[in-house]
Amino acid sequence: MSKILRWWLFLCISLAAMGVAFYFNFFHELYEKDITKISFVIISIYLVTSLFIGRLAFKLKNGESIESGLGVGWFISESMLALGMIGTVAGFILMLGSSFEGLDVENIESLKQTLTDMAIGMSTALYTTLTGLIFSQFTKVQLVNLESND
Repeated sequence: MSKILRWWLFLCISLAAMGVAFYFNFFHELYEKDITKISFVIISIYLVTSLFIGRLAFKLKNGESIESGLGVGWFISESMLALGMIGTVAGFILMLGSSFEGLDVENIESLKQTLTDMAIGMSTALYTTLTGLIFSQFTKVQLVNLESND
């Protein structure tokens, strides 16, 4: 199977997986739980990078050099991972930054609100980490396909 066909197959599988995630309201939940919206930035970068990698596959088929493009692809893949980690730190800051201000341990409503605020920060941290990890790996699979010797 040619590199273009493998790239196309992987792109179609990842788009189908996104369709399933959309069907089960994962993106709606992601929108609600990730206050920073970094996850959607990562997903957008993945889609654009996948098209870029497809372009590299076509160039490779035509015998053109793609070395500089591969470097850019690997950089973008690591940047998606870094964005996920930035979201993690932002989520922890949201979780711990102002959660304990005005906390009255005698008041149950105050404790409930504090726990709710902490949960929002923690969900932001975890969702951005998960999104960065998944889409970085998806990009790396496509890049390894281009670098393979077949």
